[in-house]
Amino acid sequence: MSASLFDPIKLGAIEAPNRIIMAPLTRGRAGPGFVPNELALEYYRQRASAGLIISEATGISQEGLGWPSAPGLWTDAQVEGWKPVTDAVHAAGGRIVAQLWHMGRLVHSVFNDGKQPVSASATKGVAARIRRSPPRPRGSAPAAAR
Repeated sequence: MSASLFDPIKLGAIEAPNRIIMAPLTRGRAGPGFVPNELALEYYRQRASAGLIISEATGISQEGLGWPSAPGLWTDAQVEGWKPVTDAVHAAGGRIVAQLWHMGRLVHSVFNDGKQPVSASATKGVAARIRRSPPRPRGSAPAAAR
């Protein structure tokens, strides 16, 4: 007999009650300081019946952030902001993991206090429009220190 979408599945240490995996979607609803807020709590809580929720792209550092109002996970305030979100998902019987994110050379300086991005290699990104800001040329990213 083949498994159905509604059969449980074990994903590493996660025991999911069904095989519905919520893919990460960019929500852009974080508050000042890139801290998850009540909007994020409600959004993820409402989807707790999925077998597993993969959070929206969550920045790992200021230097790697590249989307307006994206949540972060590099400051104490951001970690504290995620706790009510994950608590709400768990209270509703759900499971959630964070999609950790660094945009590398494509980070726009507007998200990094005017500083140029840091990347694994010293390459130039292709010019692009940034949502909620006028188009600006991208500079070259210096290679990260090893």
